[in-house]
Amino acid sequence: MNLVIVHHHLNRGGVTQVILNHLRSLHEAGAKEIFDRIVILYGGRATGWPDQPEPALEGIELAVIPSIDYDTVTAVGEEAPYRATSEMLEQLGLAPEETLLHVHNHTLGKNVAWPNALARLAEAGFRMLLQLHDFAEDFRPDNYRRQVEYYGERGTGMAEVYFQAPHVDYAVLNSRDRGILEKAGFASEKLAWLPNPVQPFPALPHRADARHTLKEKLGVGPSEPYILYPVRGIRRKNVGELVLWSALALKPASFAITLAPVNPVELKPYQAWEALAAELGLPCKFDVGGDAGLSFHENLAAADAIINTSVAEGFGLVFLEAWVAGKLLIGRDLPEISADFKEAGLRLDSLAACLYIPKRCPITGREVFSEQAYRERMTELFTQVQRDFGHDELEAEDLEKQLDERLSDEWIDFALLTVEAQREVVQAVAGNQELAEAIVEENAQVMRPLTQDDANFDSTIQINSQIVLTRFGLKGTGERLRERYERLAKLQPGPVSSFNGANRILRQFVELSRFHPVRLEDA
Repeated sequence: MNLVIVHHHLNRGGVTQVILNHLRSLHEAGAKEIFDRIVILYGGRATGWPDQPEPALEGIELAVIPSIDYDTVTAVGEEAPYRATSEMLEQLGLAPEETLLHVHNHTLGKNVAWPNALARLAEAGFRMLLQLHDFAEDFRPDNYRRQVEYYGERGTGMAEVYFQAPHVDYAVLNSRDRGILEKAGFASEKLAWLPNPVQPFPALPHRADARHTLKEKLGVGPSEPYILYPVRGIRRKNVGELVLWSALALKPASFAITLAPVNPVELKPYQAWEALAAELGLPCKFDVGGDAGLSFHENLAAADAIINTSVAEGFGLVFLEAWVAGKLLIGRDLPEISADFKEAGLRLDSLAACLYIPKRCPITGREVFSEQAYRERMTELFTQVQRDFGHDELEAEDLEKQLDERLSDEWIDFALLTVEAQREVVQAVAGNQELAEAIVEENAQVMRPLTQDDANFDSTIQINSQIVLTRFGLKGTGERLRERYERLAKLQPGPVSSFNGANRILRQFVELSRFHPVRLEDA
């Protein structure tokens, strides 16, 4: 049997890292040997592929098919992805009866002709494992709409994107995604749980050296806590909440985010938060992993803790990697993402699912943000989201009622606010020490690492690191992969059909309770 791993590109990013770690996992578990050949098909971009040889990548063949890249990068005709992939497989001598395709993120809408090409390859008899990292339905309306418009002309919409066949399985990252697909009508035996693998970090630079570099380049003193957010600051990372943390810190501490976005749409709100932090004189630093900053490993070595403020993740690797780096993880929990980690034994009590903000200052009684403006903007945004997804719109009264419920308490989660309301909160906190103290007290659990000098989390870090490497390490992932590959190899090819439960996937995502406006607002 041959294994063909397929993705649009091999540029730096989460999926490329997953592919590399899958190959390392197969090597670690001794599972590479079950395949005669392992080939990677991609569109041609490969800035994330290692230059240095390593045992896990020995014998791996790479082949470029430009038409399977993003169709915003390469002009793609309707027939091109199928024809080019079919011809490449034939040219490489990879026959359907002896070849398994492991395809990443085909439903995300980055190449609208791609799902149809895969369905036709399945019709030709190729066995497949289709791994979903992200969902277009998860408040990515542009990606979703492109696919619906493309396949809607065929009368199938997203049903064709989620095609089914006896010899085609799907892989999900977590129990949430499994539950969503099962509720939509997927058979449980067709779904593989495949959490992203984690490997140990290489030896980090000496902390004293890293702190010296931190002082030289960013002006952070040797005794000042340095809280690192090791991400690219795209909108769903909720950068405003990091800025809020820097305004709330009751003792000197610096907060930092490693990288600026590349996409101009994402860069605009990032720069707006950077400008606000500078205007208010807050100890929040931006692009600290950029050209003028520290290397990734230097930043990790210098950090006193890792912070998460993201409102949405496909897998949530930070919930695992922070501990392996020997750092405490603080900030925002995402319970539907972290549930599998907690089930495995991880202690995440330094996180909280909400960061509560008062609607009115407990001291002055003044509004912390404009509730009326918030209501109006939320109504506008969510109504537009429903239209963008072609989703049945809530009646105005129902939407108003849900907003009433959200605003019925004296406190509200910061992540539920619009960008303008978040900015109002940060400005209010920066100018009112008593308000900051009230918010810290209300969120005492998650603020504890910054308010208690004697807080010691060494045992939690050690225990969690061990659990991560045991339960989510390379060897365990390699064994899961081998088990699923061997199952697929035994399946007999059968007819390919559309999935009539596709709309049920959408309905589980597009709900006001799940909607965070910061994911869609430009600034």
